[in-house]
Amino acid sequence: METLKLTEQQSTSIADLPEHYRVVGVDRSAPFVRNPTGQLMRIQQDGRLTAATSAAERRLANRGVRHPTRNGVKATSPYTSVMD
Repeated sequence: METLKLTEQQSTSIADLPEHYRVVGVDRSAPFVRNPTGQLMRIQQDGRLTAATSAAERRLANRGVRHPTRNGVKATSPYTSVMD
């Protein structure tokens, strides 16, 4: 398991995350959170949230952190696939 020493700003940002955000992993120098829509967000050294790069998403996926709609399970089904 990778260990990371958080900056004070990162710690504060994690503590202040809205209810449905959750920390899902660490990559290099930053923790990552998943927002309610499923987007992976990086917590920068200064505590700001930014969208994760595709490369960071791949590295986290290789460690078992999967995107909820990219691992074979869709979040919703289109109305055309509903059976009577």
